[in-house]
Amino acid sequence: MKNNSLDIRIVADTQEDIFADIRIYKKCSFKDLHNFLVENFNLNKQEMSSFYYSNETWDKREEITLMNMNIGDDNLIKFMDSILIEDVFNSSEIKFLYVNDFLNMNIFYVEILKENISTSKKDISILHQLGEYKPKEYEEISLTDNDTKQNEIDDIMNEFKDDDIQGYEELDENLY
Repeated sequence: MKNNSLDIRIVADTQEDIFADIRIYKKCSFKDLHNFLVENFNLNKQEMSSFYYSNETWDKREEITLMNMNIGDDNLIKFMDSILIEDVFNSSEIKFLYVNDFLNMNIFYVEILKENISTSKKDISILHQLGEYKPKEYEEISLTDNDTKQNEIDDIMNEFKDDDIQGYEELDENLY
Protein backbone atom coordinates (compact mmCIF):
# COMPACT_ATOMS: atom_id res chain seq x y z
CA MET A 1 0.00 0.00 0.00
CA LYS A 2 1.24 3.46 -0.89
CA ASN A 3 1.88 6.12 1.75
CA ASN A 4 -1.55 7.73 1.82
CA SER A 5 -1.36 9.96 4.88
CA LEU A 6 0.83 12.45 6.71
CA ASP A 7 1.66 12.83 10.36
CA ILE A 8 1.38 16.48 11.36
CA ARG A 9 2.23 18.26 14.60
CA ILE A 10 0.14 21.28 15.62
CA VAL A 11 1.53 23.48 18.41
CA ALA A 12 -0.45 26.32 20.00
CA ASP A 13 1.30 29.65 20.48
CA THR A 14 0.86 29.79 24.27
CA GLN A 15 2.99 29.83 27.42
CA GLU A 16 1.89 26.28 28.27
CA ASP A 17 2.85 23.25 26.19
CA ILE A 18 -0.21 22.52 24.08
CA PHE A 19 0.06 20.38 20.98
CA ALA A 20 -1.57 17.62 18.99
CA ASP A 21 -0.05 15.08 16.63
CA ILE A 22 -2.52 14.00 13.98
CA ARG A 23 -2.66 11.70 10.99
CA ILE A 24 -4.43 13.11 7.95
CA TYR A 25 -5.13 11.60 4.55
CA LYS A 26 -3.27 13.37 1.75
CA LYS A 27 -6.56 13.72 -0.16
CA CYS A 28 -7.94 16.02 2.56
CA SER A 29 -8.08 19.75 1.91
CA PHE A 30 -6.87 22.58 4.09
CA LYS A 31 -10.55 23.26 4.80
CA ASP A 32 -10.76 19.79 6.39
CA LEU A 33 -7.73 20.61 8.52
CA HIS A 34 -9.25 24.00 9.43
CA ASN A 35 -12.51 22.32 10.53
CA PHE A 36 -10.54 19.85 12.63
CA LEU A 37 -8.58 22.65 14.33
CA VAL A 38 -11.73 24.66 15.05
CA GLU A 39 -13.42 21.65 16.61
CA ASN A 40 -10.51 20.23 18.60
CA PHE A 41 -9.10 23.50 19.91
CA ASN A 42 -12.52 25.03 20.71
CA LEU A 43 -12.07 27.93 18.30
CA ASN A 44 -14.89 30.18 17.14
CA LYS A 45 -16.04 28.87 13.76
CA GLN A 46 -17.60 32.26 12.94
CA GLU A 47 -14.17 33.94 12.83
CA MET A 48 -11.98 34.27 9.76
CA SER A 49 -8.96 32.00 9.51
CA SER A 50 -5.99 31.52 7.23
CA PHE A 51 -3.04 29.23 6.73
CA TYR A 52 0.27 30.74 5.71
CA TYR A 53 3.17 28.94 4.08
CA SER A 54 6.15 29.30 6.37
CA ASN A 55 9.88 28.63 6.51
CA GLU A 56 12.39 27.39 9.08
CA THR A 57 12.06 30.58 11.15
CA TRP A 58 8.23 30.58 11.00
CA ASP A 59 7.93 33.69 8.85
CA LYS A 60 4.54 34.32 7.21
CA ARG A 61 4.56 33.85 3.47
CA GLU A 62 1.79 33.15 0.94
CA GLU A 63 -1.73 32.92 2.37
CA ILE A 64 -4.34 30.19 1.99
CA THR A 65 -7.63 31.87 2.87
CA LEU A 66 -10.88 30.48 4.19
CA MET A 67 -12.94 32.51 1.74
CA ASN A 68 -12.55 35.19 -0.88
CA MET A 69 -12.44 38.64 0.68
CA ASN A 70 -10.77 40.37 -2.28
CA ILE A 71 -12.32 42.20 -5.16
CA GLY A 72 -10.48 41.63 -8.39
CA ASP A 73 -8.25 38.91 -9.75
CA ASP A 74 -9.08 35.67 -7.92
CA ASN A 75 -6.50 33.67 -9.87
CA LEU A 76 -3.76 34.64 -7.43
CA ILE A 77 -5.69 33.69 -4.30
CA LYS A 78 -5.52 30.22 -2.77
CA PHE A 79 -8.57 28.91 -0.92
CA MET A 80 -8.61 26.20 1.75
CA ASP A 81 -11.21 24.07 0.02
CA SER A 82 -9.24 23.95 -3.24
CA ILE A 83 -5.77 23.12 -1.85
CA LEU A 84 -5.14 19.47 -0.98
CA ILE A 85 -2.61 18.39 1.62
CA GLU A 86 -0.85 16.18 -0.95
CA ASP A 87 -0.38 19.12 -3.34
CA VAL A 88 1.47 21.04 -0.68
CA PHE A 89 3.49 18.07 0.49
CA ASN A 90 4.52 17.28 -3.08
CA SER A 91 5.84 20.83 -3.40
CA SER A 92 8.10 20.20 -0.36
CA GLU A 93 6.36 22.73 1.89
CA ILE A 94 6.33 21.35 5.42
CA LYS A 95 5.65 24.31 7.74
CA PHE A 96 2.55 26.47 8.02
CA LEU A 97 1.09 29.04 10.37
CA TYR A 98 -2.62 28.83 11.13
CA VAL A 99 -4.35 31.98 12.42
CA ASN A 100 -7.92 31.99 13.70
CA ASP A 101 -9.68 35.22 14.72
CA PHE A 102 -7.48 38.04 13.45
CA LEU A 103 -8.54 40.31 16.31
CA ASN A 104 -7.37 37.96 19.05
CA MET A 105 -4.77 36.11 16.97
CA ASN A 106 -5.14 32.46 17.97
CA ILE A 107 -1.96 31.18 16.31
CA PHE A 108 -0.84 27.59 15.69
CA TYR A 109 2.37 26.21 14.22
CA VAL A 110 1.67 23.35 11.82
CA GLU A 111 4.48 21.07 10.67
CA ILE A 112 4.38 17.98 8.49
CA LEU A 113 6.49 15.34 10.23
CA LYS A 114 6.45 12.34 7.88
CA GLU A 115 4.52 10.23 5.41
CA ASN A 116 2.63 7.27 6.75
CA ILE A 117 0.09 4.60 5.93
CA SER A 118 -3.37 4.93 7.43
CA THR A 119 -6.14 2.37 7.56
CA SER A 120 -8.41 4.60 9.64
CA LYS A 121 -11.92 5.27 8.44
CA LYS A 122 -11.60 8.86 9.67
CA ASP A 123 -9.97 11.45 7.42
CA ILE A 124 -8.14 12.96 10.39
CA SER A 125 -7.27 11.16 13.61
CA ILE A 126 -5.43 12.27 16.75
CA LEU A 127 -2.25 10.33 17.55
CA HIS A 128 -1.18 12.28 20.67
CA GLN A 129 -2.48 15.36 22.41
CA LEU A 130 -1.12 17.39 25.33
CA GLY A 131 -2.91 20.23 27.11
CA GLU A 132 -6.20 21.99 26.55
CA TYR A 133 -6.28 25.16 24.49
CA LYS A 134 -8.32 28.12 25.69
CA PRO A 135 -8.90 30.54 22.82
CA LYS A 136 -8.00 34.17 23.37
CA GLU A 137 -11.08 36.32 23.85
CA TYR A 138 -11.91 39.97 23.58
CA GLU A 139 -10.73 42.00 26.54
CA GLU A 140 -13.54 43.83 28.27
CA ILE A 141 -12.92 47.40 29.39
CA SER A 142 -14.03 47.98 32.93
CA LEU A 143 -16.42 50.85 33.57
CA THR A 144 -14.32 52.14 36.45
CA ASP A 145 -11.40 52.78 34.06
CA ASN A 146 -13.71 54.61 31.66
CA ASP A 147 -15.24 56.63 34.50
CA THR A 148 -11.79 57.68 35.72
CA LYS A 149 -10.72 58.76 32.23
CA GLN A 150 -13.99 60.63 31.70
CA ASN A 151 -13.53 62.46 35.02
CA GLU A 152 -10.02 63.52 33.98
CA ILE A 153 -11.34 64.83 30.67
CA ASP A 154 -14.17 66.70 32.43
CA ASP A 155 -11.64 68.30 34.82
CA ILE A 156 -9.55 69.55 31.90
CA MET A 157 -12.59 70.85 30.04
CA ASN A 158 -13.87 72.69 33.13
CA GLU A 159 -10.55 74.31 34.07
CA PHE A 160 -11.37 77.56 32.26
CA LYS A 161 -14.44 78.06 34.46
CA ASP A 162 -12.20 78.34 37.51
CA ASP A 163 -10.06 81.15 36.05
CA ASP A 164 -10.41 84.66 37.48
CA ILE A 165 -10.12 86.37 34.11
CA GLN A 166 -13.25 84.98 32.44
CA GLY A 167 -11.76 82.00 30.66
CA TYR A 168 -8.32 83.45 29.95
CA GLU A 169 -5.32 82.26 31.86
CA GLU A 170 -3.13 84.77 33.66
CA LEU A 171 0.17 85.57 32.01
CA ASP A 172 3.27 84.77 34.00
CA GLU A 173 5.44 87.87 33.91
CA ASN A 174 8.59 85.81 34.52
CA LEU A 175 8.20 84.12 31.12
CA TYR A 176 8.69 87.40 29.18
